[in-house]
Amino acid sequence: MFSRSLLHAITEMPKLQGGAVITKFLPKSTEQDPASFTALFYSLAMGHINQPAGMKLSFASLPAYCIFYVTKNFGMITSGEKNYEMPQDSLLIFDCSLPFSIASDKGFEYDIIYYSGPQSTWFFDLIAKNLGDGEAFHLSPVASTGLSSFLRPLLPSGGQPHELNPLAFHRYMTDFFTEVADYSSPVPKDSEGAAPEYLRAVKEYIDNNFYKNITLDELENLFFVNRFKICKDFTTYHFISPIRYLHRTRIKKAQLLLKETTLKIHEIGYQVGYESTTQFINHFKKHTGKTPAAYRG
Repeated sequence: MFSRSLLHAITEMPKLQGGAVITKFLPKSTEQDPASFTALFYSLAMGHINQPAGMKLSFASLPAYCIFYVTKNFGMITSGEKNYEMPQDSLLIFDCSLPFSIASDKGFEYDIIYYSGPQSTWFFDLIAKNLGDGEAFHLSPVASTGLSSFLRPLLPSGGQPHELNPLAFHRYMTDFFTEVADYSSPVPKDSEGAAPEYLRAVKEYIDNNFYKNITLDELENLFFVNRFKICKDFTTYHFISPIRYLHRTRIKKAQLLLKETTLKIHEIGYQVGYESTTQFINHFKKHTGKTPAAYRG
């Protein structure tokens, strides 16, 4: 049972209050058909955890990967030598073969899925290659991207993945990681092909309203086209998802403001649509390879 492996991997047992037991803060093992181990993504353990203030869970190396999603408050994950700030609606996918820890000063809630399978390493290595120096995939916030609709069915708090059969879990994982790989890939140039008329309207709307909090749900409601079709068609004709195009448009505008104005970094981030300066800096570096300050010189 993987939960037992998790328990044995704890490097320092935290102090617990009120008669609580450590297993309360560890996800439960999930049962899988052994035949799936050679062909499919499969879950090892998953759960929704409410980790109290001041608790730190530290683990030695484990033969697994992890999907970690914060549903409430703020925490910190250390994986290897890297620290990742984890506010609400943030996602981290990391390799548990590196020692890791999960901590929060004020306490936080999160969904966690430990998984493995033949495709796990291939997808993780592809995503890490796309990110360049990344040892993990870190995204915040998730709700403003097209990934949220693919992540939601897997989460203990967003669905009931413990009831998914092995094939359903594999399908959701494959769809999710295909989207993550696309999201993390270098941004290509637009296609010159003729797009459907409604897509021209979608692109024009993004061009004129990039500073707003545009989501796939909003585009669906505005243009009366299913959000999955919008995402698929936009990617087919422009070789980029609509949400990634939104971020690319924001960053292009930010580049102009950095070179042509004396506005402060946080002011530029806010003007182009980012309420969080950290989020702005992370997106800017992802698209340009530099921080806004370094780009401005």
